[in-house]
Parts: sequence; structure tokens; C-alpha cells
Amino acid sequence: MRQRRDAALRSLKLMLVASVALPFLLFCYAAEVNYHAAFELADERIERAGDIAAEQALRVFQSISVTFDSVEQITRGRTDQTIKLNAAELSERLKQFVAALPDISSIWILDKQLDAQVSSLFFPIPAAFNAPERAYLKAQLAPDEKLHIGEVVRIQETGRLIFPVSKWRFDSSGTFAGLTEISVSPQAFERFYGRLAARTSASFTLVREGGAVLARYPAPAVMGIKLDASSGFGQMIAQNPDGGRYTAVSSIDNLERRIHARKLAGFPLYITSSLETRDILGGWLRYMAGHLIFGVPATLFLVVLILLAMRRTSALYAELERREMLEASLRQSQKMEAVGQLTGGVAHDFNNLLTIILGNLQMALRQNPEGKTGRLISNAHQAADRGAELTRRLLAFSRSQPLDPHPIDANRLVAGMSDLLDRTLGETIAVETVRSAGLWLTEADAPQLEAAILNLAINARDAMADGGKVTIETGNAFLDEFYCQSVDAVKPGQYVMISVTDTGTGMPQEVIDKAFDPFFTTKPAGAGTGLGLSQVYGFIRQSGGHVRIYSEIGEGTTVKIYLPRSFARDKPLTAAKAAHDSPAGKQEVVLVVEDDADVRAYVVETLSALNYSVREAANAEAALSILDDPGPVDLLLTDVVMPGMNGRALAEAAKLRRPGLKVLYMTGYSRNAIVHQGRLDAGVSLMQKPFSQNVLAMRVRTMLEEA
Repeated sequence: MRQRRDAALRSLKLMLVASVALPFLLFCYAAEVNYHAAFELADERIERAGDIAAEQALRVFQSISVTFDSVEQITRGRTDQTIKLNAAELSERLKQFVAALPDISSIWILDKQLDAQVSSLFFPIPAAFNAPERAYLKAQLAPDEKLHIGEVVRIQETGRLIFPVSKWRFDSSGTFAGLTEISVSPQAFERFYGRLAARTSASFTLVREGGAVLARYPAPAVMGIKLDASSGFGQMIAQNPDGGRYTAVSSIDNLERRIHARKLAGFPLYITSSLETRDILGGWLRYMAGHLIFGVPATLFLVVLILLAMRRTSALYAELERREMLEASLRQSQKMEAVGQLTGGVAHDFNNLLTIILGNLQMALRQNPEGKTGRLISNAHQAADRGAELTRRLLAFSRSQPLDPHPIDANRLVAGMSDLLDRTLGETIAVETVRSAGLWLTEADAPQLEAAILNLAINARDAMADGGKVTIETGNAFLDEFYCQSVDAVKPGQYVMISVTDTGTGMPQEVIDKAFDPFFTTKPAGAGTGLGLSQVYGFIRQSGGHVRIYSEIGEGTTVKIYLPRSFARDKPLTAAKAAHDSPAGKQEVVLVVEDDADVRAYVVETLSALNYSVREAANAEAALSILDDPGPVDLLLTDVVMPGMNGRALAEAAKLRRPGLKVLYMTGYSRNAIVHQGRLDAGVSLMQKPFSQNVLAMRVRTMLEEA
């Protein structure tokens, strides 16, 4: 009996030990596994956030490099004297560069003595900015001809924190002529890092080679911090100059952190991202405490652990996929925006040149309409017309064209294009329209929308060499939040959809990905500019809409346009008068204000030939002097973009002197003077450069005859 009791007790003790030891061992094993998993997951988060921070920094410094090249172009061949003489113009150009790059605060052109000649902040430059006391900033500028990044300094005159990025300039003989200096705001990086940290213990640091801290979030209490060779950063860089992962007590906030550093390709800079180790451990402890609180048998514990791991892994990959889609969309948007800014920058001068060329060719053609000379002039005129159309398409792509939107019934617009589409596409292409009942209104620029649909129809025709069918369909659509998350800058809501479908050859995915890129085309050389779809893309995005391509090889292509729904009442659009003839004037007085002498001469000569009494001015100040005289002025015809006072400000000042004065604007690129958010201001009459003599005559006559 005693032996059997002892045996039973021993069995119970073994069961007791096993019932305690087995769950304990399983818990210890799970704790060990999850400890490493917590740090691996943290490392992934740190590296992923570091990737985003590095991409942002690379974009900023690549933009700075492009800006250096742009400044070099506008100063190339200029001496210090010519730079000073043109300081006002150069200052305006520098302001445009700064406006395009929100991460920089100013651009400076310095002479050989490192004194400021031109600035985007001031014109003229205050003497304090060239005082000897500014040696603290001069010491930060480039010691050689390569791009040099200085340390963070506080500008005494403004109180701002900046770090200078500078590069040598050379004259036409290759001799050192001074520096270009770009002041970069650390706060721009810190604001981006703050959004990236999103209420976590994450920190991000922009560090120059040598250890100088340029920007950090959370911001340090003092500026001018350097990470020396004894710091964790210094030791890691000494072993691996390209960066790596390490754990150390931060020299900046004295907190132990899990840190990942990477070198920025092509620049002497590093980006570090980190999390506090206590937060990583805290997350791991909370995870394991949940299992202790809800203690379960060992088998159920393992099942729950596997289910949680599966759930976490699925969520992780879903998040990674969504981020990759957003990053790809962001890169595409940034590429389009960069090309658009370049396009808008040259449009004004190019359109002025085309106005002069087209106008003089048209006058020459009227004097020599026959013979070989007439044919040569006609050929040149046609080429200049193509150049003007190319510029209009580039402006449409860059979303810089002035739009005049009105409520539109897309069904009515598509129906009105039927005859035009039949004539344009030819007899081998069948055109079918499917118009949805109860279609909502949308608000858009009707001529531009017609041009977009026509462009899509022509592309569809070119994809059907042996003939086929084009279907234009309208309908109501709703883009939900899930769809909009994968598309950059598209808002959820109600849209009017217009689709153009063909039965052509279709496109592979790699062609679809590039279809909206400017100058990309699959057509043979000389058969197209590659700007048709780019123009459609720019117009739709400028109108607040979205465009998407669906295609399969051998099955055809569908392009869907989505324009936001409008709740305004439909206003019937009146057809524009055809400008076949040039209506003459009745000796009305027209005041022409244009800073370009050749454009002004062309406009004055044309209006004078049309029986108008013309007065001219090269700038707003001269125009106001004329308006102060008692003589009559029936119409003010003014350029928008001029040095000093622009056309919009001139018109407002003119109407104060002469209430009721009619104003007609002309421009090659508006630069937000009369166009805001891509739309023409209410009550504004605009004539887009380049324009023909007929268009000029019609617009002036129409303005003068308006009640």
C-alpha cells in the first residue's frame, strides 16, 4: 500500500512538475522567439521609414543640383558688372526657383570676395548682408568647385536657421567668378520627419560627412551638434562608410536607440532613422503579458500564437503592398511635376517669339500671296503654327493653361462632336456613342474637353490600321476611398465618366505605364509628337479629375476620363464666332501695353491697319501716364507678365482712373496673375499668345461692341 501510495505521489508530482514545467518552457521558448521577432519587425520599420526619409532628402538635393545648373545657365557669360546691371531680372528668376522648391529658403549669387550680388530674398540687397561680421557664414561656403554643404548657422539679420549649399561659378574663360549659394531650411526636413514619426519614439537625422548634424527630429536643444569618431555613428561609419545598423546611446538625446544609417547616393550626406529600444522592449513585454493574463493550455497557446503570427504577417504584407503602390504613384507625380515646371518656365518667352514670327509671316504672306516667295512664307507659317500647337500641348500637360470652366452636359457635348469625329476618323472607322440617361453635370473647359476626346479618338484610329470601331460612352461613377488610396491626388466622390474604347491592337503593361509621359510614342518617327495623351492627362488633372487606361494585347483599349460632378445649373454654351475676316475699327482708341518691343510693334501695326487709333506703352507706369491725360481711351490691351507692375495690377489702377474702361489681356503664360487654381478669374477676357491678326481683330472688335 505504502509503495503504491509513493508511486502514485511520484506520478502526481511528475504530473505537477510537468504541468508547470511544460507551459513554462513553452512560454520561455515563445518569449525568446518573439523577442527576436520584435527587434526584426522594428528593424523593418526603421529601414522602411529610413527609405522614405532618404528618398525625400535625395529628391531635395537633386532638385538643388538642378537649381545650380539653372543658375549657371542664367549667369553664364555674365561679368560682375552685367550681373549687377541685371540684378532685378536675376532676382526675379531666383524667386521663381525658390517658389518651385519649398525646402529651400533663398538663393544667392556671390562674387569672388563672397559678397552678395543677387538674392531671391531682397532687391536691392541690404548692406548688412555684405558686412565683415558675416565671416561666420562665409567660412561655411565652398572651398572647391564641387558642391559643398556647410553646417547649420543662424543668420543674424533674420534670425533664421539655415545650412548653406554652395558651388563655384566660372566665367566664359573658365576662371573662378564667384559662388552660387542656396540656403536650405533645416525646419523643412524636421517637419517632414515629424509627420513620418507620427507620435512614436522614432527619430530621423540628416548628417553631413564628418558628423555635423544638419537637421533632426525631435529637434535638439542646441544647434551645431557634431557626432565625433567616438559616437556610435562615428564608429559605424569607420567600419562601413555606406552605412549600417547599430544600437547605441544617442549622443544627441542620451537615449538608447536602435539606429539604421544610410549614405545618400551622390552626396556627402547620411540619413539615420531609429526607435528607442525601451519602446521595442515595451511592445514585446506587453505582447507576452497578454499571454500570461489569458493563460491557456499549452496546445491552445501554440494555436493562438500561430493565428496571431499569420494575422500579423498578412497585415504586414498588405501594408507593404499599399506603400509600394503609393510610392510608385508619388514618383510618377513628381516626375510629371518636374517636367511641368520646366515647361511653364519657358512658355512665356517662347509664345512671345511665336507671336512675332506668326504675325510677321502673316503680314508678309498678304504682301506676297503668289509665287515661290509666297509658298516659302506659307511653309514657314505652317511650321510656326505647329510650334504654337506644340507649346499649347506642353502647357496643357504641365497644367499651366488658363481654363474657363462652365457646367457641361457631357451627353450634349459628345452628341455635338459626332460630325467632327466622323470626318476626322474617316470612313473605315465606325463611331458609336452610348449616352447614359440621368447623367450628372460636370464643370470643365468645353473646348479643352472636346480636344481631349478628339485626341483619344485619333489615338484609337491610329491603333486600328485596317479599320474598326470607336465607342464613346458616358456614365455616372463613384470613386471610393479604397480605390483613391492607390491613386495619387484623387479624392473620393461622385464623377462623370467619359470613356473612349477601340477594337485595335491594344497595349502591353510597360507601354501603359509610360503612355502619359511627354514625348513618349509608339508611332514611327515623324508620325506624332507623343504629346496627345500627355495633353489629356494635364487637362484632366488640372480640372480635378482622373484618367485611367485599360488595355489587353489584341483586345483593344479603353481610356476612361473621370471629371468631378457639378451641382450648378446647366448654362448653354454659345458657339464662338469664326474668325475668317478681320473686322475693321471705327477710329476707337486702343492703348497697347507690352514690354516686348517686337510684339508691341506687331500689335500696334496690325491695329493701325484695322482703322484703330493706337497709343502704346512699354510698361505699366508709362500706360498710367497716358491714362492720366484727358484724351479718350476705349480699350486697354495689356500683357499680363511684365517687369514691375503686372497687367492685372495695371488694369485695377486704370479702372480707378477711368471707371468702365474695357480691358483685354494677352499672355503666353499667366503665372497666377489672372489664373488661380488653373482657372481664369471671373470677368476676365484673355487672348492667348501666339495669336493671328484675325483673332486679334475679332477679340478687339468683340470687346468694343459688348454692352
